[in-house]
Amino acid sequence: MSIEKLKRLDSTKIEVPIDYKAGMRVKGIIYVDEILEKDIETQCIEQVANVAALPGIINASLAMPDIHTGYGFPIGGVAAFDLREGVISPGGVGYDINCGVRLLRSNLKKEDVALRMKDLVGVLYNEIPAGVGSKGKIRLGPEDEKKVLKIGA
Repeated sequence: MSIEKLKRLDSTKIEVPIDYKAGMRVKGIIYVDEILEKDIETQCIEQVANVAALPGIINASLAMPDIHTGYGFPIGGVAAFDLREGVISPGGVGYDINCGVRLLRSNLKKEDVALRMKDLVGVLYNEIPAGVGSKGKIRLGPEDEKKVLKIGA
């Protein structure tokens, strides 16, 4: 892993080449000019490379000019994943900004809920806290992780 491997593509983009780190499946692209480039944290580049190694990633691991270190994904990171081969990463959808995103597994199939999708979305919206300072009926903490995993198994 070497910062010397980074390659400026043009005045707005840097490439993190696929050989930057073992296991990368695609390249990384950081959208940043030469002025902001000086402020990029090394850990952010590692996180762009880590995202590029996730299963099912499509085309490239991207990072916007406001990139900074997150938990897994860099904050300002963007990635698309194949529907069948890819992953859903809580770090990629807001885990690192504590926005209340939770990933829970259900045994329901699309055909089980298709006719009631609008009702289901409404209930989820009403029952799951969202926004600054939100409070909900269900509070989960670190001690609840094993219970949730057992229920979802």
